[in-house]
Amino acid sequence: MPATSTDRRQLVTIDGKQFLFQHGYRFGKVTYITRMPLTKSMTVFTAGHLAADEVVAVVRGDNPWMLD
Repeated sequence: MPATSTDRRQLVTIDGKQFLFQHGYRFGKVTYITRMPLTKSMTVFTAGHLAADEVVAVVRGDNPWMLD
């Protein structure tokens, strides 16, 4: 059984840039956040299953380099 489920993938736009986020498990509940289109490795994971507004906060606060 895969750690992530395709039915949980969601797109969110932050400052005109698209991000895909999905829930999974890696030593507990996590949310994977990937910058789209995937032209280079720009994926982070954060603890918990986050909602769209929480993903925005994580990208802007903890991972602002993803917006470059």
